[in-house]
Amino acid sequence: MVNNEKILKFIFLPLLLNSGVLSSQSLSFSEAQAVMDRDNSLIKAVQKEEEAYTYEWKASKGNRYPQLSVFGGGLYLNKELGTNLNGAKNEFSSLLGISNPEILGNWDINILKRDIAFGGVGIIWPVFTGGKINALIESSKIKTDIGHEELVSTKNKLISELVERYFQVKLAEEAVLVRKEALEGMNKHLYDATKLEQQGIIAPVEKLQADVAVSEANRQYSASLKDLSLSKVALANTLELDEANFDLTTQFFLVDNLQSLAYYQDKALTNYPELIKLKLQIDLAEQGIKSKKSSYYPTIDAFGQSVLLHNNPVGTSKKNEKPWMVGVTLTYDLFEGFKNKNEIKAAKVTKESAELHEIKAKKDIKNQIEKIYQDLEKQNEQIQNLQIQIVQAEELLRVRSRSFAEGIASSTDVVDAEVNLSGIKLQKLEAQYNYVLDLADLLEYSGLSYEFTQYAN
Repeated sequence: MVNNEKILKFIFLPLLLNSGVLSSQSLSFSEAQAVMDRDNSLIKAVQKEEEAYTYEWKASKGNRYPQLSVFGGGLYLNKELGTNLNGAKNEFSSLLGISNPEILGNWDINILKRDIAFGGVGIIWPVFTGGKINALIESSKIKTDIGHEELVSTKNKLISELVERYFQVKLAEEAVLVRKEALEGMNKHLYDATKLEQQGIIAPVEKLQADVAVSEANRQYSASLKDLSLSKVALANTLELDEANFDLTTQFFLVDNLQSLAYYQDKALTNYPELIKLKLQIDLAEQGIKSKKSSYYPTIDAFGQSVLLHNNPVGTSKKNEKPWMVGVTLTYDLFEGFKNKNEIKAAKVTKESAELHEIKAKKDIKNQIEKIYQDLEKQNEQIQNLQIQIVQAEELLRVRSRSFAEGIASSTDVVDAEVNLSGIKLQKLEAQYNYVLDLADLLEYSGLSYEFTQYAN
């Protein structure tokens, strides 16, 4: 049978999150991550940047196709342009022995009318550019890939931030419980000390020591509540909620099947977005070199043009004629002041610089992963050792409390034992918190941040 409570939570949780206020609602880490992925403004902004790169890439492909355009115009001149050759016609007819020159027609030729109107279409198509268009399109594609890796990097960093702030709240909650438990222990000790003082078994200074311990425990408990409140504000900011008062259901955990150090270092070389971006920068520089080298080749364009509509502005043309022309142009720069030569050198140096940055970054990432991995193992050992110390500290507190009741131990002994126990518990919580932070960092540098929920759940 389906759990009705889970169904209601699945239906109403998104509504509560969209309202910007989440009160007394449980929230697992995977649910918090889903909210962040959906609502975080930084993710949306980087997604828009990636989208812009994609459109620029599509736009660059248009350079491969012919450009078709229409044109039109109108003019009105102060007079018609033409020439009157009737005088020459008369002389010419005399030479030919023609008695009536009029049979040769009117030799008053109109070259251009006063009112001119025309319209047509034109086309130009780059036939050969020396590889410049291909380099431009490939560069735009690489920029799109860089935009995608930037989005992946942003999401991974935000997952690490969410881990920090989610488990910071968890740490603060557990710290409040430890401080509250310590305060209750101190109050019990004060109660016992008051009774023993009244019975004359201990001196008043012993009871005073218990009073001081209660005051200090109360101060620490109040401070832990403030820390909890501040940590919730930070988490709400990451989730972009106006207010967030929720119960976190994902507990601190340890990973039993952690992969080897070499596994994460190898994954980083292939998956870490920042390294991939450096590789893409090298590819981009290579396209820059190809683009600059295209200047060593001529540019060949095919073109065509036709006048489709006109008012017969040229006197010798017929009204229904549609003049057209086609052709090919070739352009080659003979000298440009060594501009192209130096631009190619600059592009090559840019590529070499990117390659050196990649080599350095790979070494740094491998070292960083090794450092995180070792600290992860250290925190694991700390957690195991501190758990043993907690058992020992609890036994020490029990023994000293009994000894105090029998008048053997002092109030200071009990207070020290209580402080020691709470201190060890807090150290364990700190180690658990550092452990999940190290795990998040390890996965981020390995390009595997989205695997964190597999361990957390």
